Amino acid sequence: MTGLPQEFDCTLATWEDMYGLSRRVADAVKTADFDPEVVVALARGGWFAGRCLCDFLGLDDLASLKVEHYVGTAQTAEEPRVRYPLAEGSVTGKRVLLVDDIADSGASISRAVGHVEARDPAALETATLQLLSTSAFEPTYVGKQLEEWVWVVYPWNFMEDMIELVGGVIESAGAGPYTQQELVEMLSESHGLGAAELAAAQPGRMPEVLEEMDRRGLVTHTGAGWAPAD
Repeated sequence: MTGLPQEFDCTLATWEDMYGLSRRVADAVKTADFDPEVVVALARGGWFAGRCLCDFLGLDDLASLKVEHYVGTAQTAEEPRVRYPLAEGSVTGKRVLLVDDIADSGASISRAVGHVEARDPAALETATLQLLSTSAFEPTYVGKQLEEWVWVVYPWNFMEDMIELVGGVIESAGAGPYTQQELVEMLSESHGLGAAELAAAQPGRMPEVLEEMDRRGLVTHTGAGWAPAD
């Protein structure tokens, strides 16, 4: 069903957490006296932060740039590539703030920096809501530094990540079927996402995840629980 490693640590972020980190980044930009004219948000993770930063900084010029690096939850391609580039002239001669949700290896945002610089901005600074110690790239502004590697499940990709995570634990454990409670226990053992964590960050959403997996033909409900679809 998936190509995920069997075990790795995850944490669930909330909208409130990310809004707060966006505000922290905006405050740091103001303190540094950098006055951007346009925010470039990396698709898709940087969109929320990009929109919040425009609001906090009083900007209405928000552009999007897609650099593909992650091909699935906790899975990466060998080299990031620009899939949807900036339009010619969109940042030329302007002060640019480039933003993403997180820098893990730093390869995606580093590739984005090169792309923006090639379009001759007047100035370019970078920001991420979170920064992992594994990143070779250090943004100008960081909302929060994460000292230990962890996969962050953001609220804007909760369904996407959870479908992969649930699929991974089912694939690892065998055919099943498994009750919802058993699946949550498996998520806790493999990824640290137990009932308490889910209830605090995304209450009541596990049935929604399983129903969506059923709709996509990834699992089926047998009456005794959930099992991979034939």
